[in-house]
Amino acid sequence: MSYSNEKVARNLKVERAKRGWSQEDLAEASGVGQNSIARYEMGGTTPGLDQAFKIASALGCSIDAIAGWQPPEAA
Repeated sequence: MSYSNEKVARNLKVERAKRGWSQEDLAEASGVGQNSIARYEMGGTTPGLDQAFKIASALGCSIDAIAGWQPPEAA
């Protein structure tokens, strides 16, 4: 499985927008700094596992949804 900064940025924005949240709302709900949320959404960097878990938990989605990972197809 692979992911890119651009994919994470796009998916994070989509998940946040689904809830009608601002970056500040997500920062408050997740405990992740607003500046970090902004950097992730701009594709400048990707969240580490701890940050991704906090963000996904606040959004009520999986880390997979943010990373854009697809489950492997059954053989």
